[in-house]
Amino acid sequence: MAAGKKYVGASAPTHYECSLHGLVANTHEPQLRTRLEALCGDTKAAHHELHHEITCIPAIQTPVGPLRREDHMLRLRIELPPSDPTNIQAATNTICFLGHPEPRSDRGASVRPATYAQVFSGNAPQFLSLLGYKFNSEFVRKGYWFLYRNVFKVIVSQIYRLTEQGNVLSAQPVDPDGSWIVQVVADAMSQEQVPRVCEQIDELKRLFDDYVELVVVDHAFLENKIPYS
Repeated sequence: MAAGKKYVGASAPTHYECSLHGLVANTHEPQLRTRLEALCGDTKAAHHELHHEITCIPAIQTPVGPLRREDHMLRLRIELPPSDPTNIQAATNTICFLGHPEPRSDRGASVRPATYAQVFSGNAPQFLSLLGYKFNSEFVRKGYWFLYRNVFKVIVSQIYRLTEQGNVLSAQPVDPDGSWIVQVVADAMSQEQVPRVCEQIDELKRLFDDYVELVVVDHAFLENKIPYS
């Protein structure tokens, strides 16, 4: 069964993801990592990760019209052991829903609602199928992350495409130059907390001015749209 945190309605706060993004050349990644080690601890402060992420869309399309906007993409995030990516038994499966981002341009970060539900047992893809979803696309993310002040997660990773569906061993870099994506992410547990969290992220980015330019991504690129053909 699937279980996880979900905040809806007036009885519980909504979970908001606040983030900034940047891009670092492969040759500059070691300097960024050294900076993170200095800010967050030492070389042992880095957490390595390997995620196989599958996007899923409704198996039955909503007819063209206003109701189609209510169709949402779900993501199945499979966290694998970096040292043993074929060890499915050790994998952690999480169903992710990332809502439409706020269109406001005066925030210091991208803001969007997020819900995560961990699948503790059974077949996660089959569970999504029972929910009425089907496979859409997939990719692999490899890298590491640091936790700053126990609040801000700084993720440094590279994206890979799979030449063979479902086989993480067939992963090939999307960017032949080996650039690294940098994400700074923090959670606001209510709408009232969002402005303060965005201010804190905006302050944090100044610590990386000499290493990476962290920016607010245009909300149009983060919208949860279904790519119906």
